[in-house]
Amino acid sequence: MQKRIFMHRFSLRNIIIVLLPLLWWTISSCKKEKVTADTVPDFYALPQGNQPYDDSIVAFHKKYGSYILYKYTQQDLRYDYTSIIRIIAPPGNPAYIANTLQFFKSQCLDFYPESFLQKTMPVRIMLAASLDTFTRLLPDTARSYGGFAATSRMLCIGWTDSTLMHLSPARFKETRGFAHRAYAWQAAQAGSLKIPADFIKYIPDSYLSVPWDVRTVGLVEQINQIDDGSRNVAWDFAAFVGMITRHSKTELDATFLKPSYDTRGLILAKYNAVIRYYKEQGIDLQAIGNLP
Repeated sequence: MQKRIFMHRFSLRNIIIVLLPLLWWTISSCKKEKVTADTVPDFYALPQGNQPYDDSIVAFHKKYGSYILYKYTQQDLRYDYTSIIRIIAPPGNPAYIANTLQFFKSQCLDFYPESFLQKTMPVRIMLAASLDTFTRLLPDTARSYGGFAATSRMLCIGWTDSTLMHLSPARFKETRGFAHRAYAWQAAQAGSLKIPADFIKYIPDSYLSVPWDVRTVGLVEQINQIDDGSRNVAWDFAAFVGMITRHSKTELDATFLKPSYDTRGLILAKYNAVIRYYKEQGIDLQAIGNLP
């Protein structure tokens, strides 16, 4: 019995003696190997086509690490880590991709300094022909939320069809505002946009139980327009961004910011917090809303 135990220990010792140098060599080799950008795999293959706009999409990815996709699966669109968003958004019409990209650049991204874009650019930007999240913010339209949706990893633009080219001036301004709202909502969910403390101190105790008259708790969008899982401070902050970029200051003073409407002064306090935050980033948010 003792002999067998001795032989067993002897065998284990021999194995360890043989393996230790090999293990040490492997670890040393790993330490010496340099990890370069070329060794990081791409999540999606770009370009997705061979049109002139595909070159700009590839250049955009190299600059920001963000994927602009007009060919995508429902899993790419709807899954966000552990949740599934309720959305219908068929891939965009290739004939209108250049137009949609130009709109997003000129009416949203161009208003932000490069430092802000580098911090907040979404991982995925999905170009959809249309978009429906089963809820409405604008009447008489199939494009809910103004034609945009956002999660912590995705921004979906549901205007990659002929409709965008024929919007009335009023609808064009609304759509521009919803683009800024969606960009802020995505970045706030991702944590790349840090919601300021002087906004958070005015939020409701709970977003899951608020009065029907939401202005009394400082909200500017109806809570029943939003899924339970999205009722949070990121949505609240983005709603203010959308409100500001869709309305001139004169319009806001006569509506949302009017003392007889904002009876507790909460909307004005949160408005000022959002304006200050964006000015600290080098962005005059109200100037966007003042545009025609």
